[in-house]
Amino acid sequence: MSTVETDTVETNTGKAVDQPVNVNVTEQSDMPTAEAVEAVCAVASKRVVSPVQANKTRVAVLMSGGVDSSVTAMEMIKAGYDVIGVTGWLIKSGSRCCDTGMVDAARVCEQLGIEHHAVDLREMFKAEIIDQFPQSYARAKTPLPCSVCNTLVKWGALLRYSQKILQARYIATGHYARVVETEDGFRLARAKDPRKDQSYVLWGLTMEQLKATLLPLGDFSKDEIRALADQGGLVTANKPDSQDLCFIPRGTTTQQYLGNFLTAEPGPIVHTVTAEMLGQHQGTFNYTIGQRKGIGIAYHEPLYVTSIDPDTRTVYVGPPEALLRKELTASAANWLMETPPVEPFEALAKIRYNSKAEPATVYPMPDAQVRVVFHEPQPAITPGQVLGIYDLTDTYILGGGWID
Repeated sequence: MSTVETDTVETNTGKAVDQPVNVNVTEQSDMPTAEAVEAVCAVASKRVVSPVQANKTRVAVLMSGGVDSSVTAMEMIKAGYDVIGVTGWLIKSGSRCCDTGMVDAARVCEQLGIEHHAVDLREMFKAEIIDQFPQSYARAKTPLPCSVCNTLVKWGALLRYSQKILQARYIATGHYARVVETEDGFRLARAKDPRKDQSYVLWGLTMEQLKATLLPLGDFSKDEIRALADQGGLVTANKPDSQDLCFIPRGTTTQQYLGNFLTAEPGPIVHTVTAEMLGQHQGTFNYTIGQRKGIGIAYHEPLYVTSIDPDTRTVYVGPPEALLRKELTASAANWLMETPPVEPFEALAKIRYNSKAEPATVYPMPDAQVRVVFHEPQPAITPGQVLGIYDLTDTYILGGGWID
């Protein structure tokens, strides 16, 4: 057990000082108690903001409690910024990811000697992300909630809070991508380590948000970040990377989680080529485009989910070639360019996090829509996922949208 938090009060001289509040939290390997998390959040959400240090630029580091954001804070201090840590309070106690994240963020901030602030975003996170997750599956879409969180929470609510309340000029995060200034203006570039590149999930940033962002990890590999954390003695140096959605309880599958919110209404499974009805399913939310395992149909050739009709509750399956499509449209298009395109242009387009960006012609359309025609057919284009549009050198992400 360790005491990690202090309470900041304002004296009659107007100077903010820290007073210990003796909040005990468990060590990194244990699940923090609900009381510990509540106490850490209560202190961090009421802390008085100190004045910006003279002759310094303030940076608010979005602290998740992981090694990446911890090293980001450390590197910003080394670079001479006036650094403050800020964490979104996203979920009620009980989420291992968020609970340990909040407490570890507080521990790292204490270790680095910087303020730690928490922003209560639980209602927003529930309404905009948690509640929308099962609804997306009900509409036969496979959502990417981390991308929504980046747009609405991190570069939405937390950026606004950092600028208006914390008086920060920039936010810095532990994402693996790079903000670069070119002759065409600011651009969001891929990380130098292609295995860790996260530019794809940052497609929704506005140009104003991009210009207010520092991404110091984009020039490092993950191994180098671990080494920096170890050299700095950070308490999160050996903390494993988070792999799962933060709001799904550990040990619970996505389908089990969805079953708590959606009714498993049966419907037909139909062969997309022969129109033959092959069987019955127990809820369309149990399926996603491209799925092969768990379909529950014995057939003489491998079958994949090719499409889902939520209105008729029909799941269509077929051979792998039935998954191929050359064209898609996407909505809520956003452009990470000083001058958004209006004419068709050649680019590379990416349709899922782990896929390669492929050559395509991009057609900007009215009402924030975009049409993409690939040079070669692509497998399992999935509604609800992100379209990422990159330049022909595969260096800069130019924009994106939600696949229809």
